[in-house]
Amino acid sequence: MERAAITMVILGAGDRGRTYAAYAAAYPQKVKVVGVADINPAARAAVAQAHGLGPEAQWGDWSEAVAAKPKCDVMVIAMPDALHVEPAIACLDAGYHLLLEKPMARTWAECEKLAAKVREVQPRLVILGHVLRYTVYFKKLHDLLQGGAIGEVVSIQHLEPVAYMHAAHSFCRGNWGNTERATPMILQKCCHDFDQFVWWLGGKRCTGVSSFGSTFHFNAAHKPAGAADRCLDCPAEVERACPYSARKIYLERQDYRYPFVDKRDEAMEAMLREGPYGRCVYACDNDAVDHQVVNLQFEGGITVAHQMESYTYTGGRETKVFGTRGEIVGNGRTLTIYHFDTRTTEVWDSVLEAGVPMGSGHGGGDFGLMDELVRQLTAADPAGWGEIFEVSLESHRIAFAAEESRRQQGALKLAGR
Repeated sequence: MERAAITMVILGAGDRGRTYAAYAAAYPQKVKVVGVADINPAARAAVAQAHGLGPEAQWGDWSEAVAAKPKCDVMVIAMPDALHVEPAIACLDAGYHLLLEKPMARTWAECEKLAAKVREVQPRLVILGHVLRYTVYFKKLHDLLQGGAIGEVVSIQHLEPVAYMHAAHSFCRGNWGNTERATPMILQKCCHDFDQFVWWLGGKRCTGVSSFGSTFHFNAAHKPAGAADRCLDCPAEVERACPYSARKIYLERQDYRYPFVDKRDEAMEAMLREGPYGRCVYACDNDAVDHQVVNLQFEGGITVAHQMESYTYTGGRETKVFGTRGEIVGNGRTLTIYHFDTRTTEVWDSVLEAGVPMGSGHGGGDFGLMDELVRQLTAADPAGWGEIFEVSLESHRIAFAAEESRRQQGALKLAGR
């Protein structure tokens, strides 16, 4: 007998909310969107139109949606970071499962508050947007390490190359430029990576954290002479020489228009004249770091050196894992395995050997996460749902410890905080 599709309401119709809704459009036999809430009428209307939702299934605010008690299985919380905990608790109290975009909360105290609620309502599925777990590339790396391909893991070097345009877009001009409005960059960008480390190491806990980082370049001290506060007002000779020019990023390119509902040239120009994305990167209210290093120690003495770097040409995580019987080097697409005993090398290519689901970002992880959501609600044992959340909580614990260490100039923070 064919199972009925999982039903979900989207709370937050921005880029992430629309991504999860796109899965429902691609796989209507698996998931159906039955409601949407967003304060932006255009964003709300885009999802509603794509999924045939009438006025009765649209709300201007998340609280209106929850109060309406829509008949659905899952609430998708894809709103700004500051709007995660309160809606999540309200949805859990109302009896819904959750797909909660990361980070789960803005502070560790809020994480603990949410964790208490999740434990109270078990069994209930609360799955975080840690999409890298669900890519074929990182799953292969996990399987190699857990399968003993290079013996015991001794240490890991890991680079998160943010890419200079993405850093300027999201962590200077954008939603995560100011930590008072959002969350520390190490949490927003790298809770993915900390989640990976815990996963690769078979659930081992972190026992020590030390970190350094700063806002090295995106500040007033580096503003070029003669530069205006908005890129469209900047003298041509200054603007053309600036790699972070909003004109270059949003008007001369198409790929960085992905978060915006209206992607037309005229809409982009109006946005740059009036909105936050048109500001000079040296004249914003940002305080997010633009580089940060984090050293971690895990149970058993395993060490991890993690670097988050804004000043890279492209993105795509790079990883080296050192084991007692070999080494693995990954570049985001391929994994090269070096075997000490036979002095042989093998290369695994994620695109050639596994492919990437069409229409799915993060190397297939966006749709992979949705596949896992469906699997958990249709075929998995609910007794394991609590552990799914607890593992995600560990990644946040590491991130908050790293940020606290950075603020204290690298002071060691133990994971038992």
